[in-house]
Amino acid sequence: MLTDFFYSHSTTVDGLVVIGVWTGLSLLGLFLFNRLVDPELREKDTDTVGLTYAIVAVVFAVLIAVIVVDVWETSAKADEIATGEANQLSGLVIDSAGLPAPAGDAVRADVDKYIDIVVKTEWPSQQRGKVDEAVYEPGWIVLGRLSTSLAAFDPKTQGQNATKAEMLRTANNLIASRRTRILAAADHLPDIVWEILLLAGAVAVFYTYLFGAHDFRMHLAITGLISASIALVFVLIIALDYPFRGDVSVSDEAFIGVKATAGLGVPPENAQPHTP
Repeated sequence: MLTDFFYSHSTTVDGLVVIGVWTGLSLLGLFLFNRLVDPELREKDTDTVGLTYAIVAVVFAVLIAVIVVDVWETSAKADEIATGEANQLSGLVIDSAGLPAPAGDAVRADVDKYIDIVVKTEWPSQQRGKVDEAVYEPGWIVLGRLSTSLAAFDPKTQGQNATKAEMLRTANNLIASRRTRILAAADHLPDIVWEILLLAGAVAVFYTYLFGAHDFRMHLAITGLISASIALVFVLIIALDYPFRGDVSVSDEAFIGVKATAGLGVPPENAQPHTP
């Protein structure tokens, strides 16, 4: 599939392929059209073609702008989703200081395990486009264990009771953030949008064929530059379409940052071992 090809290569390679194929087909079409339709005949209607082309160009520009803004906002929102999930984890680690040692250590151990699963398993799978349920099952197991242990914790003081309530709220928010991320990982432009976009691009390129240039080489240059410009926008949309897939995707740095700042993975002084 084309999708697998695009997201298994770098954006540079994708750009070269898309620009090369789109521009090459556009120039080939111009060459064939020029042999079928007399350039002198087209030259007589250049003013009319120029007027209508301006209208087509505006319509196409608006369509492109709407789609680019949509994928850009989707990508930015996906980054916010991942950051929000990491912030919930950080909150759990900080609040765990208000629990007695065994319970607090258990929470930190589960958060540490969860981050390892997200960074080492889920994120690489998302970047490859593998977002089936089996990929996320280990993370759900750890998260379920963490929530269950918090719910079962019996607070002995008023402070522990307040800490438990806050951590349960954070855990619920974490579950919601995780579910939102999983849904966002599979989010992309519908096929009908791509079909309309490609058709509109083809119409915009075809309109350049209708001009009657005095020099065919100049006609080739104009068509080639317009085609390459359209292809560049296609490359941008492809790069941003799947926010968690490919080399231009949401980073896992927020999760790694939680581990670094919270000192997870390093047993605290006098900590008791945690048994899942």
